[in-house]
Amino acid sequence: MHMMVAAPEQWVKPMAVAGANQYTFHLEATDNPGALIKDIRENGMKVGLAIKPGTTVEHLAPWANQIDMALVMTVEPGFGGQKFMEDMMPKVNHWLRTQFPSLDIEVDGGVGPDTIHKCAEVRGCSRAALSVTVLRDLSTPRK
Repeated sequence: MHMMVAAPEQWVKPMAVAGANQYTFHLEATDNPGALIKDIRENGMKVGLAIKPGTTVEHLAPWANQIDMALVMTVEPGFGGQKFMEDMMPKVNHWLRTQFPSLDIEVDGGVGPDTIHKCAEVRGCSRAALSVTVLRDLSTPRK
Protein backbone atom coordinates (compact mmCIF):
# COMPACT_ATOMS: atom_id res chain seq x y z
CA MET A 1 0.00 0.00 0.00
CA HIS A 2 1.29 3.44 -0.91
CA MET A 3 -0.47 5.68 1.58
CA MET A 4 -0.74 9.28 0.47
CA VAL A 5 -2.51 10.43 3.64
CA ALA A 6 -1.99 13.12 6.26
CA ALA A 7 -1.96 10.78 9.28
CA PRO A 8 -0.45 7.48 8.15
CA GLU A 9 -0.33 6.17 11.74
CA GLN A 10 -4.11 5.70 11.83
CA TRP A 11 -4.16 3.35 8.84
CA VAL A 12 -1.50 0.79 9.79
CA LYS A 13 -3.77 -1.68 11.57
CA PRO A 14 -6.66 -1.40 9.03
CA MET A 15 -4.24 -2.04 6.15
CA ALA A 16 -2.71 -5.03 7.95
CA VAL A 17 -6.19 -6.44 8.60
CA ALA A 18 -7.06 -5.84 4.92
CA GLY A 19 -4.11 -8.03 3.93
CA ALA A 20 -1.41 -5.53 2.96
CA ASN A 21 2.10 -6.97 3.06
CA GLN A 22 3.92 -3.65 2.69
CA TYR A 23 2.98 -0.22 3.97
CA THR A 24 4.59 2.77 2.28
CA PHE A 25 4.13 6.17 3.91
CA HIS A 26 5.41 9.67 3.14
CA LEU A 27 8.18 10.94 5.37
CA GLU A 28 6.62 14.40 5.27
CA ALA A 29 3.29 13.11 6.67
CA THR A 30 4.51 12.07 10.13
CA ASP A 31 6.28 13.63 13.08
CA ASN A 32 7.67 10.30 14.29
CA PRO A 33 8.90 8.06 11.46
CA GLY A 34 10.70 5.73 13.86
CA ALA A 35 7.56 4.90 15.82
CA LEU A 36 5.59 4.44 12.60
CA ILE A 37 8.22 2.09 11.16
CA LYS A 38 8.08 0.05 14.38
CA ASP A 39 4.27 -0.10 14.28
CA ILE A 40 4.26 -1.24 10.65
CA ARG A 41 6.75 -4.03 11.46
CA GLU A 42 4.78 -5.08 14.55
CA ASN A 43 1.72 -5.42 12.29
CA GLY A 44 3.58 -7.87 10.06
CA MET A 45 4.27 -5.67 7.07
CA LYS A 46 7.37 -4.54 5.21
CA VAL A 47 8.13 -0.82 5.36
CA GLY A 48 8.30 1.58 2.45
CA LEU A 49 9.28 5.22 2.88
CA ALA A 50 8.34 7.78 0.23
CA ILE A 51 9.69 11.27 -0.30
CA LYS A 52 8.16 14.10 -2.29
CA PRO A 53 10.12 15.91 -5.03
CA GLY A 54 10.98 18.82 -2.73
CA THR A 55 12.40 16.60 0.02
CA THR A 56 16.11 15.88 -0.17
CA VAL A 57 17.25 12.28 0.06
CA GLU A 58 19.39 13.16 3.07
CA HIS A 59 16.14 13.36 5.08
CA LEU A 60 15.56 9.70 4.25
CA ALA A 61 19.05 8.59 5.30
CA PRO A 62 18.41 8.12 9.05
CA TRP A 63 15.71 5.57 8.23
CA ALA A 64 17.31 3.78 5.26
CA ASN A 65 18.61 0.85 7.30
CA GLN A 66 15.19 0.34 8.91
CA ILE A 67 13.08 0.20 5.73
CA ASP A 68 12.60 -2.31 2.94
CA MET A 69 11.98 0.16 0.13
CA ALA A 70 12.58 3.83 -0.65
CA LEU A 71 10.10 5.49 -3.00
CA VAL A 72 11.12 8.69 -4.80
CA MET A 73 8.10 10.58 -6.11
CA THR A 74 8.59 11.94 -9.62
CA VAL A 75 5.48 14.14 -9.40
CA GLU A 76 3.85 16.04 -6.55
CA PRO A 77 1.57 13.50 -4.85
CA GLY A 78 -2.16 13.92 -5.11
CA PHE A 79 -2.43 15.83 -8.37
CA GLY A 80 -3.16 13.75 -11.47
CA GLY A 81 -1.87 14.43 -14.96
CA GLN A 82 1.52 15.84 -13.99
CA LYS A 83 4.59 15.54 -16.13
CA PHE A 84 7.36 13.16 -15.02
CA MET A 85 10.12 15.08 -13.21
CA GLU A 86 13.27 13.66 -14.77
CA ASP A 87 15.41 15.75 -12.41
CA MET A 88 14.37 13.42 -9.55
CA MET A 89 16.39 10.57 -11.05
CA PRO A 90 19.75 11.73 -9.58
CA LYS A 91 18.21 11.19 -6.13
CA VAL A 92 17.98 7.54 -7.04
CA ASN A 93 21.21 6.95 -8.90
CA HIS A 94 23.71 9.41 -7.51
CA TRP A 95 22.80 9.31 -3.84
CA LEU A 96 20.49 6.53 -2.68
CA ARG A 97 22.10 3.83 -4.80
CA THR A 98 25.63 4.79 -3.78
CA GLN A 99 24.82 5.23 -0.06
CA PHE A 100 22.50 2.20 0.25
CA PRO A 101 23.38 -0.27 -2.52
CA SER A 102 21.11 -3.08 -1.32
CA LEU A 103 18.01 -0.95 -0.69
CA ASP A 104 14.97 -1.55 -2.92
CA ILE A 105 14.44 1.81 -4.67
CA GLU A 106 11.37 2.69 -6.69
CA VAL A 107 9.98 5.76 -8.42
CA ASP A 108 6.35 6.78 -8.80
CA GLY A 109 4.50 9.40 -10.77
CA GLY A 110 4.21 10.32 -14.41
CA VAL A 111 5.76 7.02 -15.46
CA GLY A 112 4.41 5.66 -18.73
CA PRO A 113 5.42 4.58 -22.22
CA ASP A 114 7.16 7.90 -22.92
CA THR A 115 9.13 8.07 -19.65
CA ILE A 116 9.78 4.48 -18.58
CA HIS A 117 13.14 4.49 -20.39
CA LYS A 118 14.35 7.26 -18.06
CA CYS A 119 13.66 4.97 -15.10
CA ALA A 120 15.27 1.98 -16.79
CA GLU A 121 18.45 3.98 -17.43
CA VAL A 122 18.98 4.45 -13.70
CA ARG A 123 21.34 1.76 -12.52
CA GLY A 124 19.78 -0.29 -9.79
CA CYS A 125 16.30 1.20 -9.76
CA SER A 126 14.23 -1.85 -8.84
CA ARG A 127 11.13 -0.86 -10.72
CA ALA A 128 9.04 2.08 -11.72
CA ALA A 129 5.62 2.05 -10.16
CA LEU A 130 3.00 3.17 -12.63
CA SER A 131 0.61 5.67 -11.11
CA VAL A 132 -2.45 3.56 -10.57
CA THR A 133 -4.94 4.31 -7.87
CA VAL A 134 -6.80 1.33 -6.50
CA LEU A 135 -9.82 2.19 -4.40
CA ARG A 136 -11.28 -0.31 -2.00
CA ASP A 137 -14.15 0.14 0.38
CA LEU A 138 -12.39 -0.55 3.65
CA SER A 139 -15.68 -0.69 5.51
CA THR A 140 -16.47 -3.98 3.80
CA PRO A 141 -14.94 -6.93 5.67
CA ARG A 142 -12.44 -8.92 3.67
CA LYS A 143 -13.59 -12.44 2.81
